[in-house]
Amino acid sequence: MDLTIIIGFIAAVALVGYGILGSGTLMNFWDPGSIYITVGGTFASTFMSVPFKYVKKIPAHIKVILRRDQVNLNGYIDVLVELAQEARVKGLLALEEKVNQIEIDDEFLKFCVMLIIDALEATKVREQIENEINCIEVRHAAAWKVYERAEAFAPAFGMLGTLIGLINMLMGLNPDDSSNLGAGMSVALITTFYGSFLANVLFGPIGNKLKAKHEEEMIVKSLIMEGILSIQAGENPKYIRDKLKSYLTTRERDDVSTSNSSDDEENTSKKSKRK
Repeated sequence: MDLTIIIGFIAAVALVGYGILGSGTLMNFWDPGSIYITVGGTFASTFMSVPFKYVKKIPAHIKVILRRDQVNLNGYIDVLVELAQEARVKGLLALEEKVNQIEIDDEFLKFCVMLIIDALEATKVREQIENEINCIEVRHAAAWKVYERAEAFAPAFGMLGTLIGLINMLMGLNPDDSSNLGAGMSVALITTFYGSFLANVLFGPIGNKLKAKHEEEMIVKSLIMEGILSIQAGENPKYIRDKLKSYLTTRERDDVSTSNSSDDEENTSKKSKRK
């Protein structure tokens, strides 16, 4: 489980609470009317702005951001090189059985392999894969836009609540008695606080987290597409591996080199012992 967003949320709440308690009390920031306006208004406008099918997927979105997916790009490269070796020896048709034996269970990878098995032209394969990726991007964007809209509505309703509070305060202001002016102004500003808090501590981070997850997935999709097109073109497996390494960070490449060096040393040692 990825606990970063939970830890960050708790830390943000704790720091804001510490700031409040350092100069006042929590009750100074409690006003039911302001909560109704800010929280209720934000959710109501969000529901009006997006189809309900996206709203009801909010629990699924929370599961996504809490799921700790470690994208193993090296594992995908190994699989694609293995498929390239199989295609080079037995032909593309042999990949239909081979793709069901690989350790990585990825439906997108299997979909791409089936495209080249069907003997489609390279341009059509690329077009079909890019179309699939574009459709995935549209579905993912629909998810994080729910939170982007909520992030925009929260401060707006916070300001709306502040205006309502100021109007009520001024309408009830007695020129001969200004003792309640400070308290009335404080209540009027609470909604702005609520709106800013919701936007920057809740909706914004969730939307950004979904975007980050999406970007990680798109890197994998691009790597798979490049590898599949290389296999279809009949390129050398070693060249395919070197080409796909461009998707790796310098540290990941160093880890692979270190691992390969250790394997070579182990194999050399075994051969020496046999001799």
